[in-house]
Amino acid sequence: YSMHWNPAKFAFIDGGAGIGISYSPWLRNLVPDINIAYLTGYKRIDTRQVISTSLLYSSLGDIPFTDEFGNLERTFNPNEFSFDAAYSRLFSEKFSGSIAFRFIYSNLTGGSYSGGVATRPGISFAADISGFYQKKIDLFSKDGQLGLGFNFSNIGTKMSYSQSQTSD
Repeated sequence: YSMHWNPAKFAFIDGGAGIGISYSPWLRNLVPDINIAYLTGYKRIDTRQVISTSLLYSSLGDIPFTDEFGNLERTFNPNEFSFDAAYSRLFSEKFSGSIAFRFIYSNLTGGSYSGGVATRPGISFAADISGFYQKKIDLFSKDGQLGLGFNFSNIGTKMSYSQSQTSD
């Protein structure tokens, strides 16, 4: 699952290809229908290069939308997803770098009106720049591995949920 945290780590991975799938029923004790699903995969191009992708989907469950008097207008299931693609490269025996691009779709309101303004799904594009350093070390007569990384994440456009000038 390095795609989410630091895609530069893929350059150090063993094997030619792999996938990972996870599903989390989130906050089940509070709300029964919130969940997060994640699918990721990588493919080694050669000994120094790896490409990877991921799809993250989250559902916030059924949310009742009410008017200013508390009357139920409708129920909506807000959801969001992002699709990522990354290229990772080993620059030396101990250091790698990566660049990732992300498409984000966020539909929190389903076209409801807020403050008299029609809402819409938010769409954004972003990029990550990451690096990772690893080195075998001896610590207190035990073999270990030191790993240091950085990830400048979500560099990109702001998201707007309406035609107004306010972006998030």
